[in-house]
Amino acid sequence: MNRKRILVICTLLLALSIGQSSTWGGSRANASALAPERALQQQDREASKDDELLETLGVSSDEQLYDALYNGQTLADIAQYNERDAQAVVDLQVAQLTEQLDQRLANKSITPEQYQAHKAELTQVVAKSVFGL
Repeated sequence: MNRKRILVICTLLLALSIGQSSTWGGSRANASALAPERALQQQDREASKDDELLETLGVSSDEQLYDALYNGQTLADIAQYNERDAQAVVDLQVAQLTEQLDQRLANKSITPEQYQAHKAELTQVVAKSVFGL
């Protein structure tokens, strides 16, 4: 496996861990069991974020994105191929992950110190992932 593919996969795993695990000090209950309407709203927001990423990259489906990443392309390569701005991909992902961090801070699942530490490195980590550095 080449270095760019490993970096992209690691960054995607980081993004997933921010949103779904307790690695950053948060815990997540099964929202669908507790509040079905709220769970559906959350799923709609997450699907909307996925659609926004696909649109920013200029791809039409998750499968197309997956195949391109699997074949060693970076998100920047995909954006460039589709005549899109790679920096817009960085900005979008930073905004989405910042929103998740804001929610975790508001829910007190992370401390202000953890929030600042994660936020300080967020742009650099995302940019490295997008450009495959």
